[in-house]
Amino acid sequence: MEKKNGDDDDEGREQLTTLRQNKCYPHRSLTNCTSVDYQINKISRRQTTIDNDRRYPPIILPSERLSLHMNSSSTLQQYTSNPSLINTNYNQQTHDEESTTSSSMYPFRHKTNKMSHSKSHNELYQQNISLSLSPIKKMNNNENELKHSSDLTQSITPLKSRTTTTVINSSDVTQSSPSHKIPLWKRFKKMIVPKKRKTPSSKIPTLFLDELSDNESNQTVPDSARSNRLQNPIKLSELKTWINSKTFPEQQIRAEYDKLPTESLHPKTIAMRPENKIKNRFNCIEPYDHSRVILRTLPHDSTSDYINASYIDGYKANKFYIAAQAPTDTTLYDFIRMIWQLRIQSIIMLTRLFEDGKHKCLQYWPNEGEKQINNFKIRIDNEEKYAYYIIRRFMIFNQLETSEVLIVKQFHFLSWPDHDCLSIPTPLLEFRQRFRTDYKKSSSPILVHCSAGVGRSGTFIALDALLEMIQSQDMIDILEFTYRMRQNRVYMIQTVDQYVFLYRTLIEGILTMNTNVSLQEFMVTRKVHMDMKDQYKLLEQLQSSIEFSYRAALDPANIDKNRVESILASDNSRPYLMTQVEKTTDYINAVFVNSYRQTSNYIITQYPLPHTLIDFWRLIYDHNISLIMLIDSIPHDSKTIPYWPLIISQIVSIGPFEIVLLSQKEDDYLIERTLEMKYLNKNSLTTDRTKTIRQFQVKDNTRLLPIVKRFLKEMRARSEQNVILQCLNGVTWSGYFTALSNSIDKMQTEQIIDPFKSVRLLRTNRKQFIDQNQYENLFVSMIDYAQEYLSNGLSSNRAVENSVYMNASGKIDQSSLSSNKR
Repeated sequence: MEKKNGDDDDEGREQLTTLRQNKCYPHRSLTNCTSVDYQINKISRRQTTIDNDRRYPPIILPSERLSLHMNSSSTLQQYTSNPSLINTNYNQQTHDEESTTSSSMYPFRHKTNKMSHSKSHNELYQQNISLSLSPIKKMNNNENELKHSSDLTQSITPLKSRTTTTVINSSDVTQSSPSHKIPLWKRFKKMIVPKKRKTPSSKIPTLFLDELSDNESNQTVPDSARSNRLQNPIKLSELKTWINSKTFPEQQIRAEYDKLPTESLHPKTIAMRPENKIKNRFNCIEPYDHSRVILRTLPHDSTSDYINASYIDGYKANKFYIAAQAPTDTTLYDFIRMIWQLRIQSIIMLTRLFEDGKHKCLQYWPNEGEKQINNFKIRIDNEEKYAYYIIRRFMIFNQLETSEVLIVKQFHFLSWPDHDCLSIPTPLLEFRQRFRTDYKKSSSPILVHCSAGVGRSGTFIALDALLEMIQSQDMIDILEFTYRMRQNRVYMIQTVDQYVFLYRTLIEGILTMNTNVSLQEFMVTRKVHMDMKDQYKLLEQLQSSIEFSYRAALDPANIDKNRVESILASDNSRPYLMTQVEKTTDYINAVFVNSYRQTSNYIITQYPLPHTLIDFWRLIYDHNISLIMLIDSIPHDSKTIPYWPLIISQIVSIGPFEIVLLSQKEDDYLIERTLEMKYLNKNSLTTDRTKTIRQFQVKDNTRLLPIVKRFLKEMRARSEQNVILQCLNGVTWSGYFTALSNSIDKMQTEQIIDPFKSVRLLRTNRKQFIDQNQYENLFVSMIDYAQEYLSNGLSSNRAVENSVYMNASGKIDQSSLSSNKR
């Protein structure tokens, strides 16, 4: 009984103490009230819950009363700049009738063990959140001008007590309090948090996104990101040592990629609006507010300033690139508007229109003629097709501005699979080199797009900018540049494999940057930037990273079909035979190779063995071969019998095929035969199929230069035909002939001497192509051709045709050939 009376006395004393503290609260010293330690200790001593039944009139200072009267008439519209608060639910809460009055009076309460109560009433529950960024105020209803408020620049220090949580009523965040009272949570905030803090690191500069501005202060990356960026500088000398697969630190690079942020770093309020969501290809890839491209608003459509595209900084150049998603049915007009508004002259396209059965990009140019897109008319002017890319030149007319025309050059890379990487970096380096050769500096940005505008686009932008960087410094930081890109657009370099591929491409780009020389420079200096022997040594080092599989070639049923046991057809580059013949397989010792202008239209193969004659003619029939170049002197023995008739009109049967020699003629360099093959399909009701093939046999393979010139003219006249390049072992002379023709074709087109990349690409299909002596002879042949090429006045900066080795009737001009014998 005494104990019970003692407890009652204690409770009475506590209530009396609480009553006195509440009455004396406004008279406490300000320093004591604003102390964070005081607030924490007070809460830990007493788990205080404000009693809603005891209502004390709030305290209003004169300055606060004036501020309340000024702000009570309008609601402050805010956009949070703290990424952690982007997805927070600020919906209006619905309370029971008993708690409506109390929650509006004291919505900020210290509670213990009431988390479930807060969530059940849809209250915004946040525990120990530090507001590091200030909210953004919308000014003058203009989304292009964003100013950061300085009212909340001080971060709130999180309470360290486990028993205390903070509950914020969303209705008080969006609505002003009545003018005659201040809720207790606002009174706490005014005492705990100073109004202003002059620390410059906590401020974000005002961003005015004028897409045509070159002002240095108009940075795409906020200063807060620049001060906390990730860094891993690497010297170029160290990167060069990573050329071999044994020294390449792939696991270290993958761990480095994991350091990059994957979450949204900045607000995306404009992109998340309902009217703009339908303009995004993917829900998770939207542009940030501070770096998005802003279109001019169309009349009667206030939401027409949005497109899913972001500015990306280059090397010492702000907003040098634009990374954009590919146009869709709903964004095609916006895409063309962006090109016109920003006067874009160069477009890098890194996706095909269709990939893996999916539509990746809507075609925004015509195949021929003109294409109308609203008030814009697009006219194709020129198209140049190459093995790995296409270059298009088209003109854009705006019918609303009839006096202007915009000429755009599009560089379309075709060989990069989505979410994946190339087997070797050389095709991409060739593509980038071609772009940089043709690129003319201008004030307009470079538009780069794939499908989503982040993976392949981010990898190419980083490659291009970092290769520009190494021109003037001996150290690069791939991690930092990727981090800076992600400050402007999410998921730039989307996969870790793309990040590893970027490293490999940069290493090869650094090592091979001196393997080519411009044609005009060489004709003046007569020097190359890298010695031929050093170039070949580098070729051998790069070759070690390519792996080949020979499962079919080593199969017991096929192993005797290889003329040389060390020269085999790899599984990933061999042509498959499809015509069914008894006691045969789908294997033949042959490989696809690319010409300079087309993919896989050359097939290099050995001279057929007696028991593989049927396979050779199956190859011709199945792959629609129309031209055979036999670049070797074939000995006459039992293993090298002719695969064609020796007498005109003679018919030779080889399996299901009949071969007829229609004509034969020759000159000092070539023997030309015209053959006709007929496939006798006995198991089908269809008629027999015939095909005409032309065969050119080289008389002397030590004088290939004039033959290559004639061959290139033939291929340009009939670019779609498939060709067999043949020598005895399928390596020595056919490989050299291909490397020479591709290098000369490239020199004519790009005005550079660069046999290195031609051989590098050739060796990805058969590693035995081009030995060291052949590589040196290849360069000598190119120099001989360059001297003649310039002496004939054909040194203009455009592709030219060989015009001196064939007359109008199609026959060889003997006078021209005799003057160019080697």
